[in-house]
Amino acid sequence: MIVLGISGGHDANWCVVKDGVLLGAFEKERFNRRRHARGEVASLVPGTLSRLGLSVRDIDVVATSEPVHQGGNPGLRRMAGKTYERIDEFEIQIVELLGRTLPCVSIPHHVAHAAYARYTSPFQETVAITWDGGGDYFTLDAYSSTTVSTWRGGRMEWIDRLPNVDYGSLWFTYSRSIFRDPRTAGKLMGLAAYGSPTLLDEFRAHYVMTIYERGPFVGASVLRSCWPEYENPPFVQSHLTWEDHHAQDIAFAVQAITTEAGVSLARTVRELTGANNLVVAGGVALNGYMNTSIRREAGYRDVSIPPAVDDGGISVGSALFATHHVFEVPFRPNDGFDWATVGMWWDEEEVRNVLETHGLTYSKIASEDAIDEAARGIAREQIVAWFDGRAEHGPRALGSRSLLSAVHKDSLRLRLNKEVKYREPFRPVAPVVPAARAQDYFDLDWESPYMMYIVPVTDRSVTECPAIVHVDRTARVQTVRDDSPFGQIANALQSMESPPMFVNTSFNVKSPIVNSPTDAIRTFLSQKIDMLYIQGHLVKRP
Repeated sequence: MIVLGISGGHDANWCVVKDGVLLGAFEKERFNRRRHARGEVASLVPGTLSRLGLSVRDIDVVATSEPVHQGGNPGLRRMAGKTYERIDEFEIQIVELLGRTLPCVSIPHHVAHAAYARYTSPFQETVAITWDGGGDYFTLDAYSSTTVSTWRGGRMEWIDRLPNVDYGSLWFTYSRSIFRDPRTAGKLMGLAAYGSPTLLDEFRAHYVMTIYERGPFVGASVLRSCWPEYENPPFVQSHLTWEDHHAQDIAFAVQAITTEAGVSLARTVRELTGANNLVVAGGVALNGYMNTSIRREAGYRDVSIPPAVDDGGISVGSALFATHHVFEVPFRPNDGFDWATVGMWWDEEEVRNVLETHGLTYSKIASEDAIDEAARGIAREQIVAWFDGRAEHGPRALGSRSLLSAVHKDSLRLRLNKEVKYREPFRPVAPVVPAARAQDYFDLDWESPYMMYIVPVTDRSVTECPAIVHVDRTARVQTVRDDSPFGQIANALQSMESPPMFVNTSFNVKSPIVNSPTDAIRTFLSQKIDMLYIQGHLVKRP
């Protein structure tokens, strides 16, 4: 059975699942080059199906979450069937898509979030928490911002929402106030380290509420919805900028109460369900500080956080829910599957044609030689662009579309921010380290392949790797296997008497992460990047 998952809300995306196996997942912004692109994606589907050796005729079922925002239709037309009305139900509809009439499984937005986290996990049984800035605006009784669900095998057993609880609205509100853009939670998270607890008690008093009424979540301290104050939030002075100490103290307070309330809910859910395993999704699950505290303090044996926990993973959650819960295809956890590198890819001839079209001089290079060249370039304090294999799914560059740099001087981070990425100087960068060496440099005793945790650094990192040390002595770490290309680059650096670590930041400049060879070459030529490795080809600046 082949299921096409499709979502047209912000971060619009689509995927293909065959008999429970994810063949590919794609996001509209990578193709049209506009961040958080929403709406129609149907016209992009045939090209990606062709890459997978399929056509529109091969689709058996469509799976989707109903459009949750105005302009959120991905390009299908419902011909029969009703919209789900409750958070715990789904509907079978008939839709027209790409000239075909197909059955469609339609599920609530937060069920799709929970399903993505659940089916990408290695657990047979788990509890799921989803948290974001809201969903299902056109289905009032299914509207949710925070939900809890339990899962056994391939099926969801129970789901409930927390009324008037909205972690994401706090981040939308104050990101807009400080950065003039509500979708800059990552900036706000980085800025938090520069603040002080001056406003913390006031933020707690205003935004944190403890659930006292009867119900399963009594005793949890959570964040109430901030949407009523979105236009005029408290504690905001006029003309606030990130450089103001007041803005930094706001960021500190926002992060602190998010972490505290996240741990409180996760702990309450653990006590309620007795679950040993936790999965999380929704945009708030990108918060590395909160994730680390939950893992350490909430009492679970294991926690799983997949790479596309934001709305970019909605189509995958929808397709996997249809496959396993609705059509009961057996669910078998695949602990070794890489859920990140499932995006678009290009073959050698296509890459070579683009290089020649741009008149670039390049050399064909074996992968082991490319690894050595990259390591030598990093050791010489060069910036290396790395374009290899299938694009990542999700907002993090994890080894397919990355910019690499050395860690031994903080000036190298400042150079990346100022001269290449054109972003604020306070922004941290992420380190890549082999999993076997992680504890030498970080307070980290689990693997972190998707950069979902922010952890304290050791004194050794402060001394040897200042570029990756944030002002609060933390880092958002990516651990890699020794036999992966990035693991081999790190080990090659160690053989050159450098730390076995390097900076990995996304290959983009004020745009979505590069997707195609053309995107990569244009960015390389327009920025101060010294070397480009692109799918078996090496390009150096004269």
